[in-house]
Amino acid sequence: MTSFDAVIRNGLVVDGTGAPARSVDVGIVGDRITALDDLSDAPTAAVDIDAAGKVVAPGFIDIHTHSDLSHLVDPRAESQIRQGVTTEAIGQCGISLAPCTPEHRTALFRSTGSRPTGHWHTYAELLDEMDEARIATNVVGMVGHGALRTAVMGPDAPRPAEQHEIDEMCGLLADSLEAGAHGFTTGLEYHPGKNAAFDELAALCRVTADADALYATHSRNRDTRYFVGFGEALDVARDSGVRLQISHINPKYGRPDDALTNTLQMVEWTRAEGIDVAMDMMPTNWNHTAATSMFPAWAFSLSTEELLDLVRSPAGRARLRHNPLPMWRLVAEERWDRVRLLACSANRELVGRTIAELTTERGADDGWETLFELLSDEGERLKGLLITSNAFAEEDNRLALEHPLCAVESDTMALATDGPLAGRMMSLLGYNWVPRFLGHYVRDEAVLTLEDGVRRLTGLPAERLGLDDRGTLAPGSAADVVVFDLDGLTDMSSFENPTVYARGIDQVLVNGALVFADGDRTGGHGGRVLRAG
Repeated sequence: MTSFDAVIRNGLVVDGTGAPARSVDVGIVGDRITALDDLSDAPTAAVDIDAAGKVVAPGFIDIHTHSDLSHLVDPRAESQIRQGVTTEAIGQCGISLAPCTPEHRTALFRSTGSRPTGHWHTYAELLDEMDEARIATNVVGMVGHGALRTAVMGPDAPRPAEQHEIDEMCGLLADSLEAGAHGFTTGLEYHPGKNAAFDELAALCRVTADADALYATHSRNRDTRYFVGFGEALDVARDSGVRLQISHINPKYGRPDDALTNTLQMVEWTRAEGIDVAMDMMPTNWNHTAATSMFPAWAFSLSTEELLDLVRSPAGRARLRHNPLPMWRLVAEERWDRVRLLACSANRELVGRTIAELTTERGADDGWETLFELLSDEGERLKGLLITSNAFAEEDNRLALEHPLCAVESDTMALATDGPLAGRMMSLLGYNWVPRFLGHYVRDEAVLTLEDGVRRLTGLPAERLGLDDRGTLAPGSAADVVVFDLDGLTDMSSFENPTVYARGIDQVLVNGALVFADGDRTGGHGGRVLRAG
């Protein structure tokens, strides 16, 4: 009988394709799956797992994360590994840490609320540095539009790009895709993406299409003007022929009742024209972003020091309140009872509280004044203060999940309860998004079957990202595997303490290495940078 380096026996295999689950063993040699069969006669392996009563699935692929810097600061990726995530796609919403220029490198980091680190400038150098960091998960790199714009136009250019600037951005993007990036992303609700005109986006997407890479976009609007926001993304795909991934398909508070129905119809019309379009969503009702994103567009060209001066002065506060195109309707309508403090440095004991509660306790005039005071307390770290809002309708979440081309993503970063990232937070479900999806929507609510639920985390995102050897359990596939207890999957997060590891994940293998077992890390290492091509 063939011997294996790892064998997973007696489990219920859900292979990531959507095919019916089956009771079969999994044999692994090196970093590859070599057998799915009855392996009861196989010799005991160095890693020999009895998965009786458990589900065996491909390692989960998070198609939309912001772990760019966290993989370098703390490569353990604890919050993701402990949820069964074995691959992350970074560089989303137009935010990546390369390419960058020496003169604007510090500005690029500051735009993410971070301090400069490392020595890379090109995308190839960034990927090399991640290789050297011994990352825990696999990483798929995407090139952020904001990085391209900052490299070419500097951080303070709130205007459309000129043709020579577009050409230079296209050259940087082409170099980055050739270096192994899997695609290009935009964040058109954010600076500097909100300043881009259609021709700029279309030109960059033609470069992306020429490389057969993926374009992922956080659209310009997802509430009252959702039709324009999603329509622009679809028109760019028509113009350029690029493969399109619409990030965060769930519309936000303020959207008309039929917004998602209309959006999905638009997607189907575009697909009928032969354009490759799909989407993803967060499995939550809570949206999150930087508090400074509530400010008007002109404020994003300010330095941290200039912005802080405005936040701390009555006249500056009056100017910052006035935003004709607010990112969140909840803030425009001052529904502070539905907005909570999510992450900060100066007042961590207040995390999870609503802005309405804090306004009453502090005796502030209104929620805006409370927000300004919290930002002032942060000082130079004010761009790192995050808020979350009850913005997504449950009926929209379910409707999006019913579409077979909707993947599920975290929109978070890999974090840990200890080490250099201890105390950091990005989203309410950052530590628990997988059990929220599989436990709530799949197991409890039966919105999807187990087989289709697993496919939304594995085979579908692998297909969208062009990962031919991941996302499914089959002989020859990479040995990224998760064993979990479906009944035991538990979302442990709360507003008061969101940084609690999930329950229900038993074992995780990354490229054949057992990295998590029986509630703890093993010391094994298997993560890799997955370069396109």
